[in-house]
Amino acid sequence: MRYLDKVGSFGSVIAAAACPACFPFLASLGAMVGLGALSAYEGQIFLATKILVALAIVGHILAYRSHRSLTLVILGVGGGGLFFVGMYLVGIEAVIYLGLLAMVAASVGDLVHQLRIRRRLKLRATAG
Repeated sequence: MRYLDKVGSFGSVIAAAACPACFPFLASLGAMVGLGALSAYEGQIFLATKILVALAIVGHILAYRSHRSLTLVILGVGGGGLFFVGMYLVGIEAVIYLGLLAMVAASVGDLVHQLRIRRRLKLRATAG
């Protein structure tokens, strides 16, 4: 449960990079690392991307219990919402990418927060 938001956020970006017809900008990056070979499974990958975004939204809500940062939860959940709004309501690719970016930014922010806490705990343990 601790890394659910990160798995969902980063997983959705990687899955989107393997889906050339759905996410052409990310597909060019995915092709550079060999994800273009998965284009035959585009339907399944597209479904996996949506599932991973939903998983990331749940993960960001659960992560709020540990970091208590309203900014991170709004960024993560709002990013997931933007993804679905861009996908189903407005049909604008830039909104989809902005949503993915916001989710990844929230996950990175949570990782940084966790590392700072661990660092403070280590400093207290060595000082005491």
